[in-house]
Amino acid sequence: MLVRVALISVALASGAQAAAFDDLKGHLASCLRFEMAGSPAQRGVPASLRVRDALDRCSDDVARLERADGRRLRSDGGISPSTKEVIQGVVSRSGGGISNVRY
Repeated sequence: MLVRVALISVALASGAQAAAFDDLKGHLASCLRFEMAGSPAQRGVPASLRVRDALDRCSDDVARLERADGRRLRSDGGISPSTKEVIQGVVSRSGGGISNVRY
């Protein structure tokens, strides 16, 4: 009986951590989409500048996701794979045509 309780509590705890991690990724994606949409004056700006500006404005969300994912990619300036995945997902959906931007 004690083993069952321990297994159930471990399963629930890991599910809650996964949900919280997914929430962090969702918050960052929402922030980036909002910031990249920008004002009409910003729409003529190159996509690479919009990505950098959006990342600057969403730096709190980026920092939270970076703290949650301890892995780092040296080839991309030390960001985590999760952060890179979110950025690429947002950029590819926005039609920026940027496939391999260094962040």
